[in-house]
Amino acid sequence: MQTEPLDHTGVLNLAGKYLARRADAPVADYAEPWRFPVVDSHHAGNDPDLNRVTFVWRAGGGDDRRPVAVVGTFDSLWDATPLEPVLFDGQPTLYRAATVLIRKGQAHIYKFLVDGQAMADPINPQRVVLDNGVEWSRLFTEQCAISVSFESWELAILARLTNEILPLTGDDAQRFMDLYYFTADKRARETAFHQAFRLEQPIGAVNFIDKLVAREERHRLGDYKVCLKLIADVLRSRFPGMAPADVSKDAYQDLYQQMAQGKVDGWDTSRYQSPNFFLQLLRRHTYTGAFSHPKYGGNAGAAGWAWLEHRFRGPKDASCFNWERAIEPPIGASADYVA
Repeated sequence: MQTEPLDHTGVLNLAGKYLARRADAPVADYAEPWRFPVVDSHHAGNDPDLNRVTFVWRAGGGDDRRPVAVVGTFDSLWDATPLEPVLFDGQPTLYRAATVLIRKGQAHIYKFLVDGQAMADPINPQRVVLDNGVEWSRLFTEQCAISVSFESWELAILARLTNEILPLTGDDAQRFMDLYYFTADKRARETAFHQAFRLEQPIGAVNFIDKLVAREERHRLGDYKVCLKLIADVLRSRFPGMAPADVSKDAYQDLYQQMAQGKVDGWDTSRYQSPNFFLQLLRRHTYTGAFSHPKYGGNAGAAGWAWLEHRFRGPKDASCFNWERAIEPPIGASADYVA
């Protein structure tokens, strides 16, 4: 397992926003725990497909000298990586941390070894319970196309719903997307574009939402779980014997219009009051995912940006959206921008 020297100031800047709060503070349970472990870009060396992942542990007090290490599936040998004290002005703080290099596009489970005893990360809210009933902490790196929040039937319904939202499903848009991915240069296909072929939809909005509700908007995962079940129930009642993801496009268009109006026949308002509220939430997440930086899981291979460039042209057919000039290789062409 490759490690990197610890950025003590960087860890303190990140940890201070959350870990320095009193445990009984009103915001202590929800303010920014999703930031840990810290998954960040890696710029050293010649491998752009790595992320710097920093694990952080907060000791119980100044007299807590227990050794702490981290072990997980990101290390094929399952060697424990020790966490070192984070220093401020040369003096140890309550924090300990270690930075390892993990390949992009992956999801892993891990635990801390505290004085030899294995335990889940007390900061990171992402958890996985294995078949043997043992709970592990989970992390995922940039461009991860492995589902971490939703089951396959939920992903399928989300793909159908987001296709009703995005302006990318018409014949012209579909031809553009097919051509865009097909003509991508070999280096881009092997790196930035590879996840597009593993997603429920090439633009990756569903994958973005899957990652978003695992971290930054984890408080909205419940909305999705309840509403996707309600939508499945509504579609099953309307089309007996058919899987909800397989009903016609007209059926999804009707459902979409009813959700927009706030009244869906068969919707159980005792379980979720407003289908319109969920639709607005889904629209916000969908558009954000389709046109955000590809490292967040959506806009696979920058296809969303390329569509905007294709769609909006100025005088003499000049581009109104020259995104490649602003983004790093292999997605774009800027030598100055660092993701």
